[in-house]
Amino acid sequence: MIDSIPSRKNHPYRFPFLRWIGRIVGFIYLLVTLLFGPIKPIAAWFQQQRFIQRYQSWVSSFPTAWGLAISLSSLVLLELSKIAVLLTFRHAGWLAAILVTLFAKASIGYFAHITWRAARPKVIEAYQWAARIDAWVETQMAKLRAFRDRWSHLLKHHPGYLAALRAVTILKRWLH
Repeated sequence: MIDSIPSRKNHPYRFPFLRWIGRIVGFIYLLVTLLFGPIKPIAAWFQQQRFIQRYQSWVSSFPTAWGLAISLSSLVLLELSKIAVLLTFRHAGWLAAILVTLFAKASIGYFAHITWRAARPKVIEAYQWAARIDAWVETQMAKLRAFRDRWSHLLKHHPGYLAALRAVTILKRWLH
């Protein structure tokens, strides 16, 4: 009897390779998420733009269920952007996948953030389950920030980091 579904025996590297690609892209996505904090000046500049302020007031004027639906839709777009990263990696390589990751995080991620920030007060007041989820997410984000800060502190105080920083400074002086 002929098996119509290819077995792992016929394709031994197919699934492990995809698993490793997923892990690497996931790591890059988390790294970009952890490093997105230093881009606060750009986010502050965007926050002062009139079209962002109009968008936030527009979303906050919606009924609670609509605000929740728009927030969840923006999160779905953010999750779909991860598929775009995988497809970009497959067809265009690492550099393009990293650029798409940065673009998705900076554009769709920011859009999702400001949408939730505008809808959040009404949604949390109306739905207790949303308040619990929001509190849990804030706790996890605080843990991630603490992890990032701890590793950043360790890296900055490592002798190798200081030596590399001195070498770059000397190289800059030497080139100018």
